[in-house]
Amino acid sequence: MAVLLVLLALAAGLPGEALVVDVRPDQGALSVGLHLQAPLPAPFVEALPSGAQVRLQYRLQVRSHRRLWWDRRVWRGNVSSVAAFDPVTGRYRCDLTLDDVVVSSREVETADEAQAWLTDPPAVRLVLPQIDRAPRLYVRARAVFSSSTTWLIFPSVEGTDWIEVELDASQ
Repeated sequence: MAVLLVLLALAAGLPGEALVVDVRPDQGALSVGLHLQAPLPAPFVEALPSGAQVRLQYRLQVRSHRRLWWDRRVWRGNVSSVAAFDPVTGRYRCDLTLDDVVVSSREVETADEAQAWLTDPPAVRLVLPQIDRAPRLYVRARAVFSSSTTWLIFPSVEGTDWIEVELDASQ
């Protein structure tokens, strides 16, 4: 009976995660790939051909699991995927930054390719600080479309929910 319910849920096309995070160890660092499966908001898509700079921010956190205390933050940063149309050349300039440092750059021909750059940027390499022992690590990520304040006090963020990916202890 439970198997039948699971099959019905899959057949109904229940939405999956809006953000997919792929984490792999990479010679003492972590390689983090991000893929946004949710559609971009309409203002993003409309602004792409206008020449305005479109920025999609991915917030990342690496934490180590502890039993008695709250989980320790090992690393925190922002990955920004940026696309802007240059009307002189007729091409889109795409940049990927990690904490405001450009780690990848490319020019593309069409708005669809620029949109693909925003939703599926290249993987970024995170160099973590030395940790005393080998703890269980997990990566938290979220895509942020816009952030602002309401009434100049209350922060407001439009984006996806946080996604957690735990690294295997053997890695």
